[in-house]
Amino acid sequence: MPEEKAGSGIERVGRGSCPGSFGELLQGVLPERGKFLVNCKIKNTSRVTLTLSAPRYSEQKEARFAESYRRYPKSYKVIRNICTDLGNHSDCYLEIESDIPVGKGLSSSTADMVACIQALASALSVVMKPDYVGRMLTEIEPNDGLQHEGTGIYRHTAGELIAQFPYIPPLKILGIDLGGTIDTVQFNQQAVEWSEPETRRYQDLLQEMQDALARQDIPAICRIATESARLWQKVNPKRELDDVLALVGETGALGVANTHSGTYLGLLYGEGRNDLDAVTGAVARRLPGKAARWFETVSCGSPSGQEQVHG
Repeated sequence: MPEEKAGSGIERVGRGSCPGSFGELLQGVLPERGKFLVNCKIKNTSRVTLTLSAPRYSEQKEARFAESYRRYPKSYKVIRNICTDLGNHSDCYLEIESDIPVGKGLSSSTADMVACIQALASALSVVMKPDYVGRMLTEIEPNDGLQHEGTGIYRHTAGELIAQFPYIPPLKILGIDLGGTIDTVQFNQQAVEWSEPETRRYQDLLQEMQDALARQDIPAICRIATESARLWQKVNPKRELDDVLALVGETGALGVANTHSGTYLGLLYGEGRNDLDAVTGAVARRLPGKAARWFETVSCGSPSGQEQVHG
């Protein structure tokens, strides 16, 4: 149940949380359905406390809500849009705590917005379906479909789910930050020409990924992720990719994950890998000066691995 501030009778508080995504296990363009991605949820999380209150016009209160908008414009806007849909005219104050790096392709904005929407739903005691959430997120920017459970295959510029698997491959990821930041909206506005053979290749890779997720075949998932990183050099070239691919062999990694609209490449390892310091040292020797940190995927699994397909 939503909390109500003691003594006021008019403020309602809700909380929500959402994990980030280490880029994508696969991202590309399909012959008919256009852009798509396969997310890769990690334990780094955005946690939100949202306060709704009836409009009042004290200077202190106006300053509080103005500060919320200044700090979290995307999240504030999506909340205001949903409140408009619901006919709710309350003021909204957001408090966000997150350990997801910003501007790096790890879905920090999507996680913030999804967590805010969860908090709003909690404060209002309503249920918001994932498909509706996707439409509202996409009004703000392309997003990674983190509102759907498990691993989502998602049209990130349209907010539409293609397929969903109740399974997230259990991985440890050594993320190597190649520097800088990338704006998601601007990145997705660039015009990229794709040939029919390229889109057919992505269609084949997507089918392979769906089969691998259904089998919970981690080596196959990592192999496809590596191919996706290679193919995406056309769009967001990372000159260090060859060095990172060499580290796959040197350190016994399963493959490479790409933050396709971000600045990270990630070496993929099974959850049982324990020589993390040795791996970090190998990366530091080959790529001196590049910041590296470990990430882990969210725990999730299903014995059947059966996907839910949406039209």
